[in-house]
Amino acid sequence: MKKVLISCLILTFFSCKKEVKQTEVLKKNYEKIEQLQWLVGNWTNITEKKQSFENWQKANDSTLKAHSYTIVENDTVFAERITLQQIDTTVAFTVVAYNENDNKPVTFILKPTNSNISTFENLKHDFPSKISYSNPVKDSIHAWIEGKMDNEQVKVDFFYKRAE
Repeated sequence: MKKVLISCLILTFFSCKKEVKQTEVLKKNYEKIEQLQWLVGNWTNITEKKQSFENWQKANDSTLKAHSYTIVENDTVFAERITLQQIDTTVAFTVVAYNENDNKPVTFILKPTNSNISTFENLKHDFPSKISYSNPVKDSIHAWIEGKMDNEQVKVDFFYKRAE
């Protein structure tokens, strides 16, 4: 009887240990997307001429989703859906901009960096070919898009603050 009890205890110990290791591995798998969790929330950029909004939600451990739009004189002049997803070790930023690119998704891939800037690239896309996000100060986003338009390098900045 003692041998059976000891065997059960040993088996239970190693089973629990294996579960902990599997959980640790799963958490590590989403390390890159976890570094972008600061995006979650509602962001605004309101000026006299336009109102821009970017709303991020956590869909699950590997995915963030957003809806971004801009209003000028009560008319929505731009809108897009974004899915930010980690698949294995790759983080993909997939955008569907309404009334652009036949409403088809365009995917940009996170490039390694040594700074606090997250840059996603798709050098085959006309414009933008790069989308970058940074969090320069708490409760703010500095985002920008870059690429070539008419053979000229163009950069467009977006500044958001966390909505109250």
